[in-house]
Amino acid sequence: MGNLSRAIKRISAIDWSRIGEIERKSNVQLCKEYLRRTAIFFRTYPGKCVYPFISISNSITSPQVNIEGIELINEVKNSYQKAIVTSFLELNALIDEGNQIAIENKDLFEPVIKLYERGGYFYKRSGFVIVDGVSFQLNNWEEFKPSDISDETLNSLDEFE
Repeated sequence: MGNLSRAIKRISAIDWSRIGEIERKSNVQLCKEYLRRTAIFFRTYPGKCVYPFISISNSITSPQVNIEGIELINEVKNSYQKAIVTSFLELNALIDEGNQIAIENKDLFEPVIKLYERGGYFYKRSGFVIVDGVSFQLNNWEEFKPSDISDETLNSLDEFE
């Protein structure tokens, strides 16, 4: 199974109608790590997008596969979530095509996809990202140290709520 097929399978397993119903400490950790990774990526591969909602087709190149033609994308109603899912699928299609930049950034969306898989979400408002009542300014994220987003660590964070 190729990367795009695995990515489609992951996105298909998310219950998009329930996103945002579960608040967890791990959601904040996942969001912070996503912001850190996208800041580094965007600095290196700027493209037309509404940061932190990276557009892979604008930053790297469009894959040969028509991602917009994948019916699954229409199940995601929120425009920002749809942008992330589209870019996640584009990245995986480019990995299958052997694009070196995509291969080097294969884990770019892992934190946010895990966030969605765990029922969390974030949104952007007035230069801030808000996740579970915590807000972060959208600047200097590339300066932060990487966060451990292993399932073991995330589950451990959630146990103490």
